[in-house]
Amino acid sequence: MQPSRGLLGIVCAAVLAVSGLSACTADGDADPAAVDAKSATGDQTIVPAPPGKYRKLPEPCGSLGPDTLKKLVPNAPDYTGDAELTYDTNRRVGCTWTGETSQGNRYLQIDFERVVSYDPGVSDEAQAESDYDTKVLQAGIPTTPGTPGAPGAPGAPATTPPVAPPGSPAGLPGQTPTTAPASPATSPVTSPDLAPRLLTDVGDAAFLDDELMTRDSGVHRDITLVFRTANVLVTVSYAQWSADKATAPQSADLQQGAEQVADVLVKTIK
Repeated sequence: MQPSRGLLGIVCAAVLAVSGLSACTADGDADPAAVDAKSATGDQTIVPAPPGKYRKLPEPCGSLGPDTLKKLVPNAPDYTGDAELTYDTNRRVGCTWTGETSQGNRYLQIDFERVVSYDPGVSDEAQAESDYDTKVLQAGIPTTPGTPGAPGAPGAPATTPPVAPPGSPAGLPGQTPTTAPASPATSPVTSPDLAPRLLTDVGDAAFLDDELMTRDSGVHRDITLVFRTANVLVTVSYAQWSADKATAPQSADLQQGAEQVADVLVKTIK
């Protein structure tokens, strides 16, 4: 006995619900024309974007030579560095050094991140570029150098408070700034050449931020340099802090040190 057309219709409807087809013939079969039209107009398999140029990261604590470290963080108790705790060293690694000068304590941290896109249509490098652009916006770096009143321009207030280095008195619980939160002690820098800015000679893209902060425990200046090379983002944090609020750490020396570190790290990424 042949099934009724009504029964065929029910079966066809069930098939369509599962398969996503759009039409059946009068006999209850899927319409070939409808199938061909669908395969020609949509639901195409996405071709995965190519993987990132870099598939591994350098060993962070061995990225800088002893002579460089002794100059940037003098009198450190140990130049082997403290490795950053991460759960996937193939994706993120870092290292920290601390030292002491006559003007105050020095703190240097480097951080490598290998960016991986979870969108098959977006390459790792495109994702890294997007992440870098987000960091530029978050830091308030002016895209037009020297723009009066732009965040980070000479005389403009800092837009984000720096993170107190591990072990710094400024990071003790209960400590509060002597001025309004995130307010600099003075203008962050006095020279346009030292203002927070985009850099043109480090990696594929780079920027440098400079912040001066006064707290109950003292004054410190934080230099942050971020650069991108292909699908790797690198952050260099170089800071000096002192209990003597009358003597603010100067920008030129710290910025030069951060740029020196960045120049070395670019060459370690392979």
